[in-house]
Amino acid sequence: MRRKPSFLFAPYRVMGIVCTDVKPAFCTALSKNKMTSLYCPIDNSVHHYNATKLRTVAVSKSLPNVITALAVEPTGIYAAAGKEIYFMKFCRTVDKTFTVNHVTKNMMIFGDQLVIIDQENGINIIEKENGSEILYLEGSPEFEITALVHPATYLNKIVVGSSNGKLRIINIKTGKVIHEFKPVDSPVTIIEQSPIVDVLAIGFANGKVILYDIRSAELICSFKHDSAITAIGFRTDGEPFLTTGDLNGNIAVWDLEKRELIGKIANVHKKSITRLHFLPSEPIMISTSADNSIRTWVLDGMDGMPRQLNLLEGHSDPITALNFSNKEEIVSASLDGSVRKSNVANPTMRQKLGNAGIMSRAQAKLKKRALDTILLEPVVEIAFGWCREAAWDNILCRHRDTLLVTTWTSRKNSQGTHKIAHKRFTEVPSLFDAVATAVAISPCGNFGYIGYSTGHIDQYNIQSARFIQTFIDPSYKNSEDTVALKGHNAAITCISVDTRGDEIVTGCKSGELKFWEVSSGKLSTIMKSKLSIQSSSQCPTSSLIAVACHKKNSKGSSVSIIDTICRKIVRTFNLPGALPSSVTFSSDGRWLLTADDTGLIRVWELATSQLIDVILSERKCVGMSFNPTGEFLATVHENDNAIYIWANQILFSSFVSVKALPLDFKPTWPDSSVDCRTLDLYSSDEDEEEMSIEVSSNFDKGLVSFSGLSTARWANLSDLSLIKERNKPIEAPKKPKQAPFFLTAAPTLEGFEFDIAEEDEEEKRKTVQAKRSLLEIESSFSAALRNVSDDSKYLELFAKLKDMSISTIDFQIRSLPANVLPNFFRMILEVLKTNQDFDLAQSYMGAAIRIHRNSLWSAGDESLTKVLEELSLEQEKEWTPYEEILTNNASVVQWVKNALI
Repeated sequence: MRRKPSFLFAPYRVMGIVCTDVKPAFCTALSKNKMTSLYCPIDNSVHHYNATKLRTVAVSKSLPNVITALAVEPTGIYAAAGKEIYFMKFCRTVDKTFTVNHVTKNMMIFGDQLVIIDQENGINIIEKENGSEILYLEGSPEFEITALVHPATYLNKIVVGSSNGKLRIINIKTGKVIHEFKPVDSPVTIIEQSPIVDVLAIGFANGKVILYDIRSAELICSFKHDSAITAIGFRTDGEPFLTTGDLNGNIAVWDLEKRELIGKIANVHKKSITRLHFLPSEPIMISTSADNSIRTWVLDGMDGMPRQLNLLEGHSDPITALNFSNKEEIVSASLDGSVRKSNVANPTMRQKLGNAGIMSRAQAKLKKRALDTILLEPVVEIAFGWCREAAWDNILCRHRDTLLVTTWTSRKNSQGTHKIAHKRFTEVPSLFDAVATAVAISPCGNFGYIGYSTGHIDQYNIQSARFIQTFIDPSYKNSEDTVALKGHNAAITCISVDTRGDEIVTGCKSGELKFWEVSSGKLSTIMKSKLSIQSSSQCPTSSLIAVACHKKNSKGSSVSIIDTICRKIVRTFNLPGALPSSVTFSSDGRWLLTADDTGLIRVWELATSQLIDVILSERKCVGMSFNPTGEFLATVHENDNAIYIWANQILFSSFVSVKALPLDFKPTWPDSSVDCRTLDLYSSDEDEEEMSIEVSSNFDKGLVSFSGLSTARWANLSDLSLIKERNKPIEAPKKPKQAPFFLTAAPTLEGFEFDIAEEDEEEKRKTVQAKRSLLEIESSFSAALRNVSDDSKYLELFAKLKDMSISTIDFQIRSLPANVLPNFFRMILEVLKTNQDFDLAQSYMGAAIRIHRNSLWSAGDESLTKVLEELSLEQEKEWTPYEEILTNNASVVQWVKNALI
């Protein structure tokens, strides 16, 4: 899926995808270790795996378009995306780009050439080095090319298969059809070269697999599957075995000598198998599938059947819900029924929590029930609580059109012990069709809240799944019918719990928003709307909740911000012509993010009610989650089984301009013809202001300004001596116990002795004298400070001191004689009067007072006392007004964040 960087967010990572339905490529290195690499095109990037261990080696830079074909050799990778062919030497960055006439659907390396099959069924032969076209053969709709292979030892020949069952041998040098074989009444789906020269394995859409001798045009043998053949692999370790994969994910193993089926593994993959590949001279096979999984197998059994070694997989169906469980981990669920955990910092740390079922696999086996009959519907909503993660289950999962709500544990990475449902739904016939429609967990992690399609709202203890209470509207309590004892008259759509856990807020399809006291179960407030409430989100730092509503029988919606303390709507954001699909707050509560069915994610600033950013993606966003520290935003999209991670550029960039955007602002996609290596992080219009930092020196005279230097240049100045003392070695270097073998030796009557050089007394005397004189030399800065006659010279000296390193500044201050200290503080005083470099002046003054404190306390110099008094008065005069303003502003900002806006 294409993503475009916005003003505040940049695409960071795609998680949960290991392979797609595009055919991967294998390559064995020519180096000593002969590692076999697996290259999988995923969307618009290439993922490089170690084929044996299934470990990620590298991920390429993103290309402008989705990759449709891949060809690999030891010297590099060729990826076809759109009408371009990109060459990457190390699966990192693009080194060369070639342009072709049409979109590529298949590609193969042929010596120094690339054989390309385009969507017009044309065959394009180009040079690998420069992309120049050698030959182009026009295609025709009657011969749709579906398979391509180079028969071993056949010079300048390729074999192509078509959807009408025909096979042709084509000379790519002359462009002529050498031979056309007798057609089969089924489309050709795949052609593979066997270890035997002249023999090809051909798979068809009717499930038939044949071994065919193309030299003699003779059929050797044939096998049959129940569905279309999508992958074929030959063992290369001397065993005459053939493996085939089909559209339904089945793998069959055939004995070519006996021409019979050895065995079949049914439904090993959930979708079609895209590749079966054996490692050279090893009984190890790798299978890839469109179900987002890669498996390695070893055929070491007596029966010749494969045994699974490694598994690398993600969600096989689109993701429906996700939630950050901590700073780096994401819990997600998809339509395949599984719940998984992923790690943003380390994508290799992935864990499958399991598939929800009404009983365990062991119980189902004892009762002789098929696994398909015990599985629950897919999870569509996840509620997470971290406070009691170490004690008991801390995740509630709501399933699609299901009454049961399951508990899960993120500590054990597995399904929990409870399946929660009230007994009324199994005892009252009118409630048999009820399903859970909303879930929430209290901040303390002790309680779970479940809303149902009947309007009931129940509270449970998560540890024991014990029912606690039902929240009942007082207007229904007079009814004698127990079914009517409920909280709403329509299906519950959202439940929010305040940060203290004392109150819950529930919404329903009829537009009612109700506030309940948890301790007593009483209804405290009702807010009504003409719109239908769809979802809600609780602000993590304040008493605000966001409620997404849409107009009934029309396409228009709004998101209202409600203060749960004052029971008032404090903000309303209209989404004309769009239906909200997801709503969430940023981790600091400053922003509100709304996603709609147009594929846009809008970022609103709550303090100003302004639209400040719009994120553009190809597909509709159906779920969002911010990590607790605010670095990353995770999104999932319609009909997509990947988790997309966005980096918050406020925390990672040196400068990000936050400005108001028009309400109808909609970003556009960049031109796909732009080279992917030159794509900018931002796309701006010509008339837009240049977003750059300009440091101006024309400040108002009454304003206090800082130097703009890094804190490393001044912040640690007063503690520099402590830092140096801390960094000293713990103990002095020890002398070696034995003399080195290369010391010179002098012969003696008793043998030999080491020739120890005599110390040069003259050199030692000069060194001591230099050290002594160093203490008596006055630095140039101190001398210049002593001879200042004009106050303007102080500013020039301060500018020189400002350009020095922090160690040099420390040395200059320490080497100041006592009679120069008045001039030094006079220099600081003159700088304070200019209201500039306030941070440096404070740092230099603090360091001087700390270093020369003994001289300052004991000195009787009237000039020093006078300048210190003036400095104290000037400091108080300049800083006191700003200190009051800063205190007031800090209070206002804190109040705005945590109270009304």
